[in-house]
Amino acid sequence: MVGIRDVARKANVSPTTVSRVLNQDNTLHVSPETKQRIFEVAKRLDYDIHKRNYVKKRMPSIGVISTISKASEAKDVYYKELRMGLEEEARRLHMGMNRIYNLSDHPTEWKDLDQLGALIVVGTVTKQSINDLLEQNPHLIVVDNPDIQQQVDMVYGDLERMTKAVLALFLENGHKRIAYIGGYQVELDELGKKTITSNEKRVRAYLHFMNDHHLDEYAHSLLGNWTEEDGERLAIELIQQADPLPSAILVGSDPMAIGVYRALKKFNLAIGKDIMIVSFDDIEMASKLSPGLTTVQINAKSLGKAAVRLAVERIERIRDEPIIMTFPTQLIVRESFIPK
Repeated sequence: MVGIRDVARKANVSPTTVSRVLNQDNTLHVSPETKQRIFEVAKRLDYDIHKRNYVKKRMPSIGVISTISKASEAKDVYYKELRMGLEEEARRLHMGMNRIYNLSDHPTEWKDLDQLGALIVVGTVTKQSINDLLEQNPHLIVVDNPDIQQQVDMVYGDLERMTKAVLALFLENGHKRIAYIGGYQVELDELGKKTITSNEKRVRAYLHFMNDHHLDEYAHSLLGNWTEEDGERLAIELIQQADPLPSAILVGSDPMAIGVYRALKKFNLAIGKDIMIVSFDDIEMASKLSPGLTTVQINAKSLGKAAVRLAVERIERIRDEPIIMTFPTQLIVRESFIPK
């Protein structure tokens, strides 16, 4: 059976372009020649346009459900970039995105989710909430939650792999006394109720690594809120408890690492000499710290854009099978840890 991808391949355009041309989407800017070529290819391949119901008056919109509150998002560079990626790609593809729920702000109800073309869920929500959402709208794209087991589209950065890669770099450079400072895993249900656990992907990878390399005696993992204040508090706790001190610390986020810097400097410990530091996010402040912070760069904007493209594929019925997109991360080396 001829599919939309076959038409796209022969017409030398994307499946989305084929779908929107056949949908008679007037907001799509393509040349008359391209439109004619698509219809000619569809006719030549005997592609049944009418049977596939390709006449629509408008493109459905995309809803966004985020576990991050509006106030927290304004302060968190990662989630701010992710939201920008969502909005920029939606504008580029002429998709509406005006139904946005922030679960941390405790919405009282979700209305008409079944009337939306697709839903994008940002952050960690409970398994039951995912099931509830799927009952309302099967076109579900989950961002930043690789632990979801349901058959949905997923987009996330490969944090577990990079966590182990950084730990391996520490080990190769002679550091066995490696500690971890990070945040708890926070899951929300549809009413914003929080469930807090220690099963966060970075600490999970850290504990597995230390166990696999028979370094349990050196393992110290301290968890709190994903804030500068808790980064400082946990670092002070680590310094007071660990004997001997760790020679390297992996920190779950750059904001927490800023707090760790403050704590180490209070105890006159030289970062990059006495204790190596590596973190995650590569926020702008990371390069301005003294010494510069070695950190894992995650392209949050690309994650957001990819989620919108997956949503459009669902809306256009280009595919039915779920897709998992894992984005690579990159270690940005600065003075807090320079591998040999």
